[in-house]
Amino acid sequence: MRFKIITVLLWFVFFTMTMQAQEIDTLVDVGGYKLHFHVIKGIGTPVVFESGGGDDGSVWQPLVGDLRKKLNAPLVTYDRAGFGKSGIDTSGLNIISEVQKLETGLKKLGFDKSCFLVAHSLGGSYSMVFAARNPTKVKGAVFIDVNTPCFMTVQKTKEILGSYSSQLATFKKERPGVYFLLSNYEITNQKMREAAPKLNVPITVIGSDHPPYQGADSLLWKNCLKSFGLEGKNRKYILATNTGHYVFKQNPELVTKEIITLYQDVCR
Repeated sequence: MRFKIITVLLWFVFFTMTMQAQEIDTLVDVGGYKLHFHVIKGIGTPVVFESGGGDDGSVWQPLVGDLRKKLNAPLVTYDRAGFGKSGIDTSGLNIISEVQKLETGLKKLGFDKSCFLVAHSLGGSYSMVFAARNPTKVKGAVFIDVNTPCFMTVQKTKEILGSYSSQLATFKKERPGVYFLLSNYEITNQKMREAAPKLNVPITVIGSDHPPYQGADSLLWKNCLKSFGLEGKNRKYILATNTGHYVFKQNPELVTKEIITLYQDVCR
């Protein structure tokens, strides 16, 4: 009996060490501050996850945990500046500089040849800018209930910012990442609108059944996302029925399936 217990304990220790050896959790100096990356090692083109506004990379961990069992590719999550374990340098901080920092971090990690993108919500804006800047590097993308140029107009951006005006002082003191995200919201949406027409990579767009807005805005969000997903021959649109904004939490099987399907098609 004692021998069996020792054997089980040794197996558990070995399994734990093996799993840890397959993962990297690190801070990467990208110039001015450090970005926190979590990498599950694999073979081939890395899948880079871009979280939505207010979230850090940990939001993807349940999905990544499922995905690693079915796709032997490097899986990369990270925290944008001011979120999670990442630092922040507020001088010159905007979506362009943040995408440049991500490019630097990926290069230092050895992922500078190609990548596959998965983005949620506001993260879609960052991924669109990244893809527009790296048209030959990005092999494909899965966009989950992301911002679109059709919805995030100049007027809509001002309306959304206005709804947060009373909270800005609190955010500046307690959540600097959110504060600077909102401070840069207009330029973020502007750069997203400029980048979107330049996208030529294969894209799968997954829309939620219940968007993060109410009434007419909810319908507009859904229609804009559908239009964005059907704009080109290399795009695919899917409505994830009975889901809210966090589709990848409520229907991870669908999201995992679509990531694997497109990845295997474009990253052979």
